[in-house]
Formats: sequence, C-alpha cells, structure tokens
Amino acid sequence: MRTGGLRQAADAAPMDLRTAVPAESGAVADPGIRSQELITGYVRSPSDVLRTVVFTLAALLLVVLGSWSRDAVLSLEIDLLQRLSFMTPEVGRILTGLLTLLLLASVAAAWLTPLVIRRYRLVGYLIVSGVLAVSLSRGVEWLLDRGTPDALMREVAQRGGADSPLTVDGIAVTAASFVVLAPHVSRRWRRAGAVMLTLVSLLRLLVPITLPATVAVALVLGVAAGSGTLLMFGRPSGRPTRCAIAAALTSSGLPVVELEPAAVDARGSVPYFATLQDGSRVFAKVLGADQRAADLLFRAYRFIRLKNVGDERPFSSLRRTVEHEGLVSLMARDVAARTPRLRAVATVGRDSILLSYDLVEGTSLDRVPDAAVTEEVLRGIWQQVAILRRHRIAHRDLRRANILLDRDGSPWLIDFGFSEVAAGQALLDADAAQLLVALALQVGVDPVVDTAITELGPEAVAASLPRLQPNTFSGATREALKQRKELVGQLRATVATRCGVPEPELVALDRIGPRTIVTGVMLVAITYLLVPQLGDVAGMVQRIREADWAWLPPIVAMSALTYVGAALSISGAVPVRLRPVPTFVTQLASSFASKLAPAGLGGMALNVRYLQKSGVDLAVATSGVGLNTIGGFVVHAFLLLVFAFWAGRSVFDSIRLPRPQVFGWGVLAVLALTAVLFAVPTVRRLVARRLLPLLRRSIGGVAHALRSPGKLALLLGGSAVVTLSYILCVYLSTRAFGGDLSLASVGAVYLLGSAIAAAAPTPGGLGALEAAVIAGLVAAGMDHTIAVPAVFLYRLATFWLPILPGWAAFSWLRRAEFV
Repeated sequence: MRTGGLRQAADAAPMDLRTAVPAESGAVADPGIRSQELITGYVRSPSDVLRTVVFTLAALLLVVLGSWSRDAVLSLEIDLLQRLSFMTPEVGRILTGLLTLLLLASVAAAWLTPLVIRRYRLVGYLIVSGVLAVSLSRGVEWLLDRGTPDALMREVAQRGGADSPLTVDGIAVTAASFVVLAPHVSRRWRRAGAVMLTLVSLLRLLVPITLPATVAVALVLGVAAGSGTLLMFGRPSGRPTRCAIAAALTSSGLPVVELEPAAVDARGSVPYFATLQDGSRVFAKVLGADQRAADLLFRAYRFIRLKNVGDERPFSSLRRTVEHEGLVSLMARDVAARTPRLRAVATVGRDSILLSYDLVEGTSLDRVPDAAVTEEVLRGIWQQVAILRRHRIAHRDLRRANILLDRDGSPWLIDFGFSEVAAGQALLDADAAQLLVALALQVGVDPVVDTAITELGPEAVAASLPRLQPNTFSGATREALKQRKELVGQLRATVATRCGVPEPELVALDRIGPRTIVTGVMLVAITYLLVPQLGDVAGMVQRIREADWAWLPPIVAMSALTYVGAALSISGAVPVRLRPVPTFVTQLASSFASKLAPAGLGGMALNVRYLQKSGVDLAVATSGVGLNTIGGFVVHAFLLLVFAFWAGRSVFDSIRLPRPQVFGWGVLAVLALTAVLFAVPTVRRLVARRLLPLLRRSIGGVAHALRSPGKLALLLGGSAVVTLSYILCVYLSTRAFGGDLSLASVGAVYLLGSAIAAAAPTPGGLGALEAAVIAGLVAAGMDHTIAVPAVFLYRLATFWLPILPGWAAFSWLRRAEFV
C-alpha cells in the first residue's frame, strides 16, 4: 500500500494542539466539512476491492441471464418496437441528439475535472478506466447481441430516427469516469454524476439500437472498470487529519492538547494516543469507509468459508457498528469486567467515526516476556473471561494483542468490535478454546489448562473441546500455530485428561473447504465433458435397445476386476504390507478422483495420501505410486507387442504412428533444458538439498520392492489384470452389438488407441480415447454402427458408472481417516 511523503512526515511526531485547536467546543469546526480531510497519499482501499468484486459478479450474472434468456429478451425488443411505433423520426432525432450531447458533456466534464482541481494523475486514471470499460463493453455487447436479428435493429433505429452508430461504450466510459473522479469531488457532485448517468441510461433505452441487457451490463461494467482502476493505482487517502480528530474529541468534551499515532495492533481501525488539558490520556480509534468495507469482505469470506461460527448479519451502517462496540464495552465494564472506560463517540471527517477510551498504561500480552505471564496473571485473565461468561458476553477475538497487562500486572480486556451480547453457548465455548491456544503458545499447555479449570470449572473447559480447531482461532493465533502444529492436539489431550472426558468429535465448521471446491470443480468438468459425448442421445438409445444384454454382466464384472488388479499392483509397489479392503476401496475411489485431472493425476494423489496414512514415508509413497505407473506402462507395452503380433499387420494398415524423429527431438529438448537449469547455482543447491535426499529414500523403497519376487509379481500381475480386463471389456462390448472382430484385433486396437489417448489433456483421455478406439475398430473392419455404441458401452461401464460408487468410497475413506 503506497503512502505519500506528507502523511509520513505528519505521522512522525506528536502534534501539539494547544494553539491549533481551541478548548471551547463552540470554536471547533464542523467535523463534516471537506477541509478536515487532506489528500496525503494514494492507497489501495478495501472499498475498491468490495466494489470491484460486487460489480464484476453483478455483470457476470447479467451476462449469464442475458445469454440464457435471449428469446425472452428478443420478445421484449419486439414488444418495444411495437410500442415505439408512435415515435416520429423527428422525436427520435431529438432524443438521439440529446443523448449525444449528454454523453459528450459528461465525458468533457470528466476530462476537465483533473485540470480544474489540479490532480493531473487523474488523466492517466481516466485513460486506463476508459480503455478498460470500452474493451469489456465491446466484448459483452458482442456476446449478447450476436444472435440479434439485424432487420429488427435496423427497423427500431429507423422508427426512432436513430440512424447514427451509437453504442453503449459512452455509458460505460461515463460510469467509469465518474467512479474514478468520485474520491476527488464533494458528495454533491457525486450525486449530480449519479443523476446524470441515470438520465443517460434511460434515454439510451428509448433509442434501443442494442438490447437493454447490454446497456445494463455496460453500466455495471463501467463501474467495475472504474473501481478496478482505483484498486490498481490507488485512491487518494482521505482519512481524517489529526486536527480533525482533535476537534472531534474536543467537541465531545475531551479537550486535546497533544495527539500522536499509536503503534499498537488495532485491527480494523486507525489508533491514536491523546493527552487532554487535565493531563490525563485517552486512546482513540478511528473507523471509516475503508474499515467498513474490510469488515464486510471479512464477514463475506467467513460466511462462504465457514458455518456454525455464530456470525450475525453485518450491521446496516458504520454508525451501527460503532454503536454496537460501544454498547458491549459499556456492558462489560458495568458487570465489573476490567476494560477501559468509554469516554466519547464522535463523527470526524466525511464518513468516519471515532471511539475514545481511557488509556491503560500497560503492554499487550504479545509484547511482554514469557516470564511475565505468571500463574497469577493467567488466573486473572481467566477470571475476566469468567465474568463475561456469567453475563453471556462473548468477546470473540481473545488473542494476545487484545489482553493488556498494566503496570501492576493486572490483565485488561480490550477491543469489543467483534463481540456479541446475549451470546449462545457455542460462542462462549469458542472464546475459551481460542484463549486456551493463545495462552498456551506463550506459557505452555499445562499451566493454561490448570488455571482455566480452576477459574471456569472443568465442565466449561471440557465444553470447549469441539471448538479446539484452527477455524475457531484468530488469524494471528493461526499464524503462530504454524511453528507449533502439535500444540492443538496436545491441548485436546490434556483438557480431556484433566476434565475426565473423552475427546469429542470436532464441530464441523467448514462450509466450503478445498475438498469441496475440488469436488465441485470436478463435477462441473465431468458434466461439461459429458454433454458432447451424449450429443446423439436418441440415436445411442436406439442402438443400445438392439444390444444383446446378456453380455452386460460379464462387461460389468470385467470393469470391477480392474480395481482388484489395481489394488494388487499398488500393494506390490511399496515395501510395507497394505490392508486389502481399504486398498481396494482406495482404487475404487480413484475412479472418482482421477476424473479431476488428465493422466490419472487425481488418482495418483489419492494413492499417495492413502499410503502416507498407512505408515509409508512420503518419498517412498510417491516413488511407489510412480513405480506402479511405470509397471503399468511396461505391461501395456509388452501386451501391445503381443497383441500386435497376434492380430497381424492388417489391423494397422490405416493407422499412422508418429515418426521417430519427433521423439528424438523431444528428448534432445529435455536434455538441453536440464543442462541449462543445472548451470544455475541456485538450482544445483536446490537439487542437492531437497531432491537428492528424496531420491535416496525413493530408490531405497523401490529397490526393496523390486528385490522381493512376491512384490514384483503383485506389481506386474496386478497391472496385467487391469489391462487385460479393459481389453476383455471392449471385446465383450463389441460382441453385445454383434461385432465379429477377434479378441486379438480388438486388443491391439484398444492398446494402441489408449496409448495415443494418454496424451490428451482430459480426465481419463475423455473424447480422445473414444475417437482413437472407434477409428481403430473401423480401420480393422468393423462397421461404425457397431463400433460407436460398443465403445460408448465400454466407457459407460468403465468411466461413468464407477463415478458414484467411487464418490461413496472416497467419502468412506475420509470418514474412516484413511486419506
């Protein structure tokens, strides 16, 4: 985030305000005037992040709705054409001229504004936002209007008298320009710009050369382009000046003589220390639009990412947010919790509000030596939490930065910005869980658990067990836990032992986690890839009805046998003994996971994770999965030679293999790239430190597997079972539709086709395998009316049908913690 030199100079030292700000409240300037905020630098604001995200999503939603409802939109245009039949060409030309003048005036005013206010960098902002808005608008206009009948548009334009080539680009540029200029002008001018933009859009709808949906999307995209420009290059920092803050405090009955920035962790606000005329000191935190936007983004993220965490809906305004924090702070102090007294709440600047508290002379817990956190201090902290619990107040941010130790060593709780009153039991338990971890990071597990049980009671501490998980903790606590990953597990075990309860199941807090995202993306990808495969559903159904269904049981049996072979193969690839049932279920689950990435990468990752959970070292597990893949390649190549000699050369007359020179050039390119990389010292050091130790452990595991005849038999035999089962599955599928090709010919075609399809960038070679096998069967003499449905039946049995059982197997593995 960039800041200007003026702000850095202003924040470097405290400001003496004995003469700058009169003590009498009547002499204080109105906190709302513009002069109380100065542009002291350019920053990237959370407000622009929020606007860019919201308006981009709104534009995408409008594009999708416009694309899906094209027929309905065109019907609306035809109805609009009939309703505009009263418009004479003269009226249409007047509207068109008025629209043109308004657009030109708006753009001209936008370009003149930087010259008037002497902010010349705004010219660059306007250029970037304009180009971005036009580019996005043109793309969306083409997407939405590409199916619009030209005759309809010409007729509308002629009846409206709008023969000029007007587009929606002007609206998009105007919207982007107004958004870019908004931080530099007063609220009155911002409202005037909004009125002008609304009027232009309404006039544009009366001259409908393009679809209304296009106009709406261009308007939203213009706002998104302007917000994105501000996000890229920064908006002027309009935080209240220290004079304005001092004036606001003085007008609230706290006459300030000195104000200085506070170098403390005040997340979500800008902190200050102030010295009053009577010599006392107060702490002031200023919250503005940026903090409000950051809070909304944070709450939106938590809503999407988490569940069962007790978040309420965000408040309707910044004022309501500040009032809630003040209420909780006053209530906590009223019930005798040790927290600073709230002294004032005041508006400052255009859209900022400050809260002022008595200053506690002390140090936050994250800045004191570990030795200072004694048993007495721990008991004092838990006593404060016990007071809040008795009155159903949940702090919800009990990190060490929000616990102060005063000069006497007494703990104070601060920052109730995320707190709740009348809190449910889940929030109170989450407070205890978060504080257990935060304190254990500093003084260890046993002292924290013992003092917590003493002050809260064993039942309350035990109730926090389901919440002892990372999603309960603050960001600072999670960051500290990265260095001590075992701490949470130790806490759970100690709490369960001291409270005399078994460790309960953790509360499900993930609404959308990485696995959920991966699963959703995979299902979307599978659906997307399935649609082209089922383009001729009616024809396929008709051919399938004519099939001999007596072949279906052996086809399904061959498909199931492949998972038995895969389980045998992976068992032979690692030196340890694997459990048969979980290993088989893992191979079935790979039919679901392998649909995520080409070349079966999803299934490989699943096998590596399963081997890790089975006690295999990571390097050995990775090399074992690699060895399993290599074994499959070796068996595939051997069987390809066997079936090629068995079938004879006639099968391959119409199939052209790549020239050997292609492979040679590829090998040379890889060798040259390797030599270049090894010439870099950093790469050599990385290989020596990271890669070579892994390779040594990997080679050790592979050597152990290859030295055992039984393991080698399992590895190669399992791979052979997999490949032969697929061959038989294809052969039986051709027999189901009356095919008469021999097993040798079908096997040769399948092995060659699957080898070619292995390079396809789709899961399971989807699309490429079907094309290669169908082409090979037809080249071998099979009629295409048999080859197409036969291959479809084979893929149905081996690719699509196992997805649902694979998903069930994957879910079982997760529940049983095998992966």
